[in-house]
Amino acid sequence: MTYFQCVILLAALLYCKANTVQNEFEDFVDYVNNYIDYTIHYSLPTNNSYLVNVNDSRIHDYGTFDFIIVGAGTAGTLLTRRLTEITDWNILLLEAGNNGNNFTDIPFMNLFTRNSEYNWGFKTIPQNNSCLGMVDHKCVYPTGKGLGGSAIIGDSVYARGNKADFNAWADLGLDGWSHDDLLPYFKKTEKIDINFYDEGYHGTDGLLSINYTYPNPVTYDAFLDANLLSGLKSVDYNGKNQIGIGKFQWTLNFNKKVTGGNAFITPVIENTPNLKVTLNAYTSKIIFSNKNGIPTATSVQFIKGGRVYNAYASKEVILSAGPIGSPQLLMLSGVGPQEDLENLNIPVIKNLPVGENLIDHPAFVGLYIRTNLTTDPGNVTYNLERWIKGLGYYTTIFSADNIGFINTKNKTSEIPNVEFLTINPPTSVPSASFYNLDKTYAKVFTTYNTLTDFLVYCINIEPKSHGWLKLSSSDPADFPLINPAYYTDPNDEDIQAIYEGIKYILSLLETKPLQAINATLVTQTPNCDYLKEESEKDYWYCAIRSLTSTLYHPSCTTRMGNSEKDSVVDKTLKVHGISGLRVVDAGSMPKLVRGHPLAAIWAMAEKTADLIKKEYKKL
Repeated sequence: MTYFQCVILLAALLYCKANTVQNEFEDFVDYVNNYIDYTIHYSLPTNNSYLVNVNDSRIHDYGTFDFIIVGAGTAGTLLTRRLTEITDWNILLLEAGNNGNNFTDIPFMNLFTRNSEYNWGFKTIPQNNSCLGMVDHKCVYPTGKGLGGSAIIGDSVYARGNKADFNAWADLGLDGWSHDDLLPYFKKTEKIDINFYDEGYHGTDGLLSINYTYPNPVTYDAFLDANLLSGLKSVDYNGKNQIGIGKFQWTLNFNKKVTGGNAFITPVIENTPNLKVTLNAYTSKIIFSNKNGIPTATSVQFIKGGRVYNAYASKEVILSAGPIGSPQLLMLSGVGPQEDLENLNIPVIKNLPVGENLIDHPAFVGLYIRTNLTTDPGNVTYNLERWIKGLGYYTTIFSADNIGFINTKNKTSEIPNVEFLTINPPTSVPSASFYNLDKTYAKVFTTYNTLTDFLVYCINIEPKSHGWLKLSSSDPADFPLINPAYYTDPNDEDIQAIYEGIKYILSLLETKPLQAINATLVTQTPNCDYLKEESEKDYWYCAIRSLTSTLYHPSCTTRMGNSEKDSVVDKTLKVHGISGLRVVDAGSMPKLVRGHPLAAIWAMAEKTADLIKKEYKKL
C-alpha cells in the first residue's frame, strides 16, 4: 500500500469514527429528552401495591447467606462492599428498586428523577404549622428507591455536620461515636479532588469521589463577596470550622453523580463471587425464631416478580432501608410500639419506640432574588455537550454552588443553627409537582424569571420539633403515615431560626457586591401579603409556614441509645432485645447532624462494618 493510500485510509477511518461518535451523541440527546418527557408525564404511586402483587401462592426458598442486607441505599451499599471483603462470608443485598442509568448519572436531572420510578412517592399527613401552600397541606417527602437509594434523586451534597453533633452522640453514653472516633471513617471513604480543603480532615484514596463543579453560576462571586463583607470567613465546611461561606463539595466523579450504587457495588458486582444483589425485591417481613428465650432474626420474606421468597441468614439480618423503610419493616414484623401494633392486629415480637422520634431539617423555599445578570440556559444538546466535558449546568443540582452556615443567636459560636444555599435554576423547574404547590403558589412560581433570579434556601439545621412515623395498616402495600411536625416546638425556636436566617440574607442586599448586580427581593406570598403592613415578623412566619420543604434529611426513627424506653438500637446498632438484627441508616442517628446526612451515614456504615468484623473475629 502506497503512502497516499495509507493517508486516504486513515482519513476514512477517522471520518467514520467521528460520524459514529456524533451519532452516539445524538442518540444520547434523544434518550435524555425522552426520559425528561417520561418524568413530566409520570404519576408517582400512592401505595406499594405494584410491588406486593403476588400471582404464586407458594413460598420459594432463596437460599441461606451469612448476612442479608435489606436496602441498597447510602448505608446498605457501603456496608455490603465492606462485608464482602471477608471472602468466606456470603452476602445477599436486597433492593426494592432498580439500578441507576445514564440519566440518573447526570446530577442536574434530579429535577426530574424525583418524578420517576426512583421515588417511592411519599407525602406527609396534612400539616397545621407548615406546608400551608401545598395541596392538602401535605409536604412531598421524596425518598429514593434503587441501587444508591435517596442519593439517586437527592442533592449529592457532601456536608458532614458539626464536630459537636458527634460529640453529643458520645455524650449520650454511646462510646465510640465522637467526632474523633468517626473522623478516620470519614477519611477512609473519601477520595477528595478539590483545590481548597483543610489538611488532616479528608481522605484522598477512598471509594467516594468528592469534587467541585465549574464554572460558577453568574451570581456566585457577588453572593460570596457579600457574605465575606458581612463578616463570614471562607471555609472548608467539612474541615476545621463549619461556620462560614464555602463552595459546595459534591459527591461527583468528574461529571457523574456518585451514589452508593455506582461507587461501591456496580464496579465489583461481576467479580465478587460472595455477593448476590437482587433488585426489584420488596422485603415485606422479618421472620423470627425463639432461641433461648430471645427473639432472633433468622430470615426475611420478599416479593419479586409476583413470587414470594424466603432468604435465610445464618449470622444477621441488617436493615438499611432508610429512616422510612426500616421502621416500616420493623413494625410490619412485630417490632414497634406495642399499643399501635396490637391495634393493627400485628403480633408483638418486641415493644420498642420505633418511628417515634422523626427529626428532619425544614427549609424555606420561597426567598427569590432578582438581579441584572442573565443566565443563558441553553438547550439540552448544548448542556450535554458541556456535561461531557465536565462543565455546568448539568454537573450540579439546580446550578447551586454557594453554601453557608451561621449561628443567628450567637455570632461567636462555632456551632451553626442555620444553613443557606443559593440555587440558580437555568431552566424552568416543575415547581408545582416538585413541592406539591397548590394552585395559588403554582401560579406564583411561574412569575419568577429563571434567567435573572436566584433562590436562597434557608434551612434550620438545629430543629427542636420532633415528628413520628406510623403504620397506616398491617398491609405492606400501604404507605406509612409520615408526620415531620415542622415548627411544632413549644417556643417557636425552629421557625424563629429560619426567620433570622432570612433577615441575614436580606441584610446582604445592602452590601455593595449585591447592589452592584441590582439584587432585589421578588418573593411573592399571596396568602401572607396582608400581614406586610402589620408586622414584618408575622409576615415572614406566615411565608415560612406556607413554603416548607424537606431536604431528604429524615432521621432518628430507629435511634441509637442505651435504653429501650427512648431508643431502638444500641451503640453497635443491634436492635434492643433481639438477636441477629441491626439497623444501619439515618434512622439510627441518635440526633440529626447539622449538615446533609449522606456523609454521616457513610461514616456510620464504615464503622459498623468494622464492628461486625471485630465481633466475628475477622478484623
